[in-house]
Amino acid sequence: MELDELKKTWASVEERLKENEMLNKRIMHEMLSTKSNKSLSKLINFEFFGMLVVFAIPVCIWLYNHPAFKNTLFPKIMFIVGIVISILTPFIQLYKLKYLLMKIDFSKSIGDNIYLTNKYSIIIKKEKIINYFIFIPVFSLLGILSYHELNATFSLWIFLFIALAVAIAFVYWSYKNIYDANIESIKNSLEELEELKEE
Repeated sequence: MELDELKKTWASVEERLKENEMLNKRIMHEMLSTKSNKSLSKLINFEFFGMLVVFAIPVCIWLYNHPAFKNTLFPKIMFIVGIVISILTPFIQLYKLKYLLMKIDFSKSIGDNIYLTNKYSIIIKKEKIINYFIFIPVFSLLGILSYHELNATFSLWIFLFIALAVAIAFVYWSYKNIYDANIESIKNSLEELEELKEE
């Protein structure tokens, strides 16, 4: 009799342990999904923010046609480069949003989400290299050559170097704290979700 009661008690305890384990897995799954969604939202918002570059087009066109730059070479080149970048950037941002970030869905296949996150990560790495080794040096050089050609005053030179330092710092900060941090957060969450699924 006591043995039967002990067996029943043990079976009840075992069942409760299984229920607790399932509940813990569900809670963990929801926490990881919520964390991933927050990171994904930050990336999406920043991509939309990046699309605002398009508003630089009218300013660049106005400056290109401004009488002060009528007989200049380097300022005109800088404004043309600015127009081209302002036109291309929204298309690149739209691609990243529509075909990568917007397709990530944490209620669906973890494998697909990992693939999309990795693809997005590769694009960001390439973008980072282009910004660090092409755009920043080219714009810095064009800015310096433009100031030299226009015989800028000392105070304007100080302004240029402060503006370049702020721009470089912002680019570095955004890649480190927005892109890299949130991509890493999503990847880690997806790996943990994969592990939960396998258990």
